[in-house]
Amino acid sequence: MTALVLTLLGPPVVAFADARPVMPPLGAKALALLAYLALEPKEHTREELAGLLWGESPEPEARASLRQALKQLRTALGEVVQGDRRRLALAGPLQCDVLQFTRLADQDPPAAAAMDIPRFLAGFSVRHAPRFDEWLAETRAGLIDRYAQVLGRLAREAMSRWCWREAVELADRWVACSPFSDEAVLLAVEARYLSGDRGAALARFAEYRATLEEETGCEPSRSLLALARRVEADTGQASARPVSDERYARAPSFESSIVGRQEAWSDLVRAWSLLKEGQGRIVLLDGEAGVGKSRLAEEFLRWVVADGGTVLRGRGYDARSGVPYEPVVEALGGALGAPGLAGTSPEWLAEAARLLPELRQRFPGLPEVAPPTDSAEAWRLYEGIAQILASIATERPVVFAIDDLHWLDEDSCGLLRFLIRRLERFPVLWLGATTLGDLERDAPAARLCRVLRVKAHASTIALAPLGEEDVWRLVREVGHVSTPTGGRRFAGRIHRITGGNPFYIIELLKTMFAQGLLAVDEHSGEWTAAPAALESGREFPVSGTVRDIVAERVAPLPNELGELLITVAVAGGTGCRPELLSHVHGISRLHAAAVCDALVDRRLLIEDGRCYRCAHPVIAHVVRDGLSPARRAEVHRILALTLEMAMVSGRATALPGEIARHADRGGEPGLAYRFALLASEAAVERYAYAEALSWLDLASSSARGLDQVSEVNLRTSDVLELAGWREVPPGLRPGAPVTREIIKDDLDLPVQS
Repeated sequence: MTALVLTLLGPPVVAFADARPVMPPLGAKALALLAYLALEPKEHTREELAGLLWGESPEPEARASLRQALKQLRTALGEVVQGDRRRLALAGPLQCDVLQFTRLADQDPPAAAAMDIPRFLAGFSVRHAPRFDEWLAETRAGLIDRYAQVLGRLAREAMSRWCWREAVELADRWVACSPFSDEAVLLAVEARYLSGDRGAALARFAEYRATLEEETGCEPSRSLLALARRVEADTGQASARPVSDERYARAPSFESSIVGRQEAWSDLVRAWSLLKEGQGRIVLLDGEAGVGKSRLAEEFLRWVVADGGTVLRGRGYDARSGVPYEPVVEALGGALGAPGLAGTSPEWLAEAARLLPELRQRFPGLPEVAPPTDSAEAWRLYEGIAQILASIATERPVVFAIDDLHWLDEDSCGLLRFLIRRLERFPVLWLGATTLGDLERDAPAARLCRVLRVKAHASTIALAPLGEEDVWRLVREVGHVSTPTGGRRFAGRIHRITGGNPFYIIELLKTMFAQGLLAVDEHSGEWTAAPAALESGREFPVSGTVRDIVAERVAPLPNELGELLITVAVAGGTGCRPELLSHVHGISRLHAAAVCDALVDRRLLIEDGRCYRCAHPVIAHVVRDGLSPARRAEVHRILALTLEMAMVSGRATALPGEIARHADRGGEPGLAYRFALLASEAAVERYAYAEALSWLDLASSSARGLDQVSEVNLRTSDVLELAGWREVPPGLRPGAPVTREIIKDDLDLPVQS
């Protein structure tokens, strides 16, 4: 038998292996007969084959038609079919894409998934052959089912490798094959959520739910409904939104899978598994600034939500910002909608309401609590928070995550020490991201981390900079590099310049796009090198530090965008709401939000809970350091005055400490004095005595006249008596890495056309 190639994905085509055309061309029923014999590799009776393709004809006519089809096959293809007067079969094997798929499905699933199985015999039909139509439908269904199994296997493997975007693409193809598969839709929703696109995840679920209701009248499975509820409740991340600025709409997203963190991810998943078995855990993510601690933690927290856990997120801010318990309060805000909260005793909810007044809105009947008269009463506040966490953890395992743990104030550290010790037997995973290298050894957070590291149920995950191979993987993924070795030299130079620091890598790449040295192919999305960058002998400058890189991105901003970025950077802390920016700059809130959105497009700001803040602390530092002392003081001053006006008019809920801090740095001692006293009172109400003392120190430096000095001294004496003479040392900010240059030979990318 001459080697033949039979293509069945699409309209059937038969050809010789040496590319010779088949002459004369085969008719539809001859092709159908060949396809059937190829996919059903056994002997078949002539009666069966005649009935398959000519079932509506009388038996003698059907047998005669079968003989004609066999003659046509042998004339065109040679002795392709063998048999006797009763039975027939293929004379030998032939190359067939469908048979290749069935082999690859087990041996090489990725290759099998690359085949377009849904197009099996697409557009092909045989007249007056109902049995063949039945076989065709049954075979197509079987192949698509097997294809869906392959896609499902690959999608689950992609999820296990935390390649969320790859999983999205595979899951969508799986859903296309099995549109009413709850498992496929669940994976498509989960992968979108884990990739950071919460809005797309909810939209995918809503689309499936509507289709299922319309077609079957049924609801999605309980597991899918539960996942959708968890995703909807998780407001810890901003949903993706379209980019409005044309220039930045064409820029790459720089979004990628987490590379080089397989071991760290496995450690986090192992800790979560132990937690689900009822063992409390402590995990500290340690590494230099910009190494990717926050990114890894955020990916893990989304994964926990998808797996059925409760996530409470908080962030440490410079201890000198001075808001008592702010990171813990921020995390507890996520507990307001958590299952199990209502199981907490009203007595303890009332105590916790000192830190979280929103509890009284949800539970209006809570009893009132007396102001503190002794430091020994602080345990009641601590116990109230512990009781809330215990109730939530009884319902679901909890991850309590604090980013930038190294900036925690002494009171927050004391509260965390109490909670961790009190809840050791509850399924709570305490996750902290720390950069301790430049902090003094006696800083509160440094002491806290030393205490936590020695716990038997604690582990430290040290994140190192990316290796050269990991940087290459990152460049290939975000740059959609198509050639097998493309971008290797470029990635190697990027690694040497940045030391493998992920934040620095991305900032450097953003700058190269802003300088026009790199571009994106509009059709393929692949990164290309600008022709000017490859001119003979051309070297192009790369800034000396990551701060210079950020400065080069900030410098060309239009004036209005630059002014709002300065305000957000100087405000620091949790950022600015549009209403605050509206007052400061004399524009509408809508316009303020639009300008901030343009800065989000440029990846200089992020939107977090209706607040805008700098996308990374380095950006805030660069912007602030670029201001003259007089300009910086004036921004602090206008922020203080605006916050005071909004607070007095009831249009904002600014904390007194924010006003005091800005007034002190803005040269408004009277305002700083008044609000520092208010901030001290608020801190005492929460048993945050160290914080209260720091505000009284500020009030003392701002006091004018003997009466004000005496008032500060009296209050300081009272707080010191309550606090047991505790004080909090200041912390220091970490530094930044250095860079060199990139030369033209490093750009082993396609040249921009």
